[in-house]
Amino acid sequence: MLVAFTGCGETAPPAITVGAVSFAEDELLGLSPARRVTLAQLTALALAVADSSTDQLGEPLLEKWENDRLLDIFAAELTLQKNGVDDAVLKAQYLTDPEWELTVRHILFFSERWRDPLHRTAARAKAARAMELLNEGADFAETAMQLSEEPGAEGRQGLLTPGREGFWVPEFWDAALALQPGEISPVTETQYGYHILRLEDREMVPFHEARTVFSRAVANRIEDPRVTLETWLDDNAGETEGTRHSKALTESVRLELKVPAGEITDLARVWDEITYRWSNALGFRYGLGTSEIADAALGALANSSQNATIARNELAEHDAMLRARYEFILASPQG
Repeated sequence: MLVAFTGCGETAPPAITVGAVSFAEDELLGLSPARRVTLAQLTALALAVADSSTDQLGEPLLEKWENDRLLDIFAAELTLQKNGVDDAVLKAQYLTDPEWELTVRHILFFSERWRDPLHRTAARAKAARAMELLNEGADFAETAMQLSEEPGAEGRQGLLTPGREGFWVPEFWDAALALQPGEISPVTETQYGYHILRLEDREMVPFHEARTVFSRAVANRIEDPRVTLETWLDDNAGETEGTRHSKALTESVRLELKVPAGEITDLARVWDEITYRWSNALGFRYGLGTSEIADAALGALANSSQNATIARNELAEHDAMLRARYEFILASPQG
């Protein structure tokens, strides 16, 4: 949408354009240049939320996070090599504290942490009632089919795809890991609501699949891998930060090091949580049209709540990412 106004017989160009959304100068009277940049940033986020493209918006950030994680793996490998820790030693240690793959069935009562107290209390009460039924001997799968509010739970009877650490939020993973097959957890709260879990099965992850995770834990017990990495960079890379970073990533690829899939999933979930929190604090939602996006962005700019202020400040730290997704055109303020 193009918002414009007429003066002196001519159509004035928009004062701010972000993607398909524009603002006329008379909508921005009194806004400083810095506030106009903030409005553009808010508009970019609102656009991504409106068409459900926050995943694409966050791709540069997720790539950076994944590369940072890959450098952590490389630093651990350098540390192990430096201290003569080979795979035979690693495997022997791994067998004393292995990684697990868990098969879980669960019952969920949705009530995200941002919900009001009444909603939270009602969901917690439903979970408590479900727990009473289970304690009285109700079949877990049948109870999940009848009561769980998770989409698709009826057909799957609450059964989840087997997962490893990082696949689920930490509270859920910790509750599942504490169980033996057949055991049922207490009511467990996560950011999504209230869960009751039953562990169906647990299998040890083969060493070659868990090595990347375990090697970092061992390396960190020996010394700080970041120091080892810095020494390697001083000996093998150039002086500029970009060159050093690129050299280390190239060597990581050459060694065929990879970030585990569970960790990549966890990084994506972190980004989802961030954008979800921003959206709620700023009043953005899916399906808004261009004029509604403009109104929502102006409203978010004026919102004086603490959560909105925090969201705006955090969003400003990702200005380059926002501009990479949407073109910002900001005219100089008139007057």
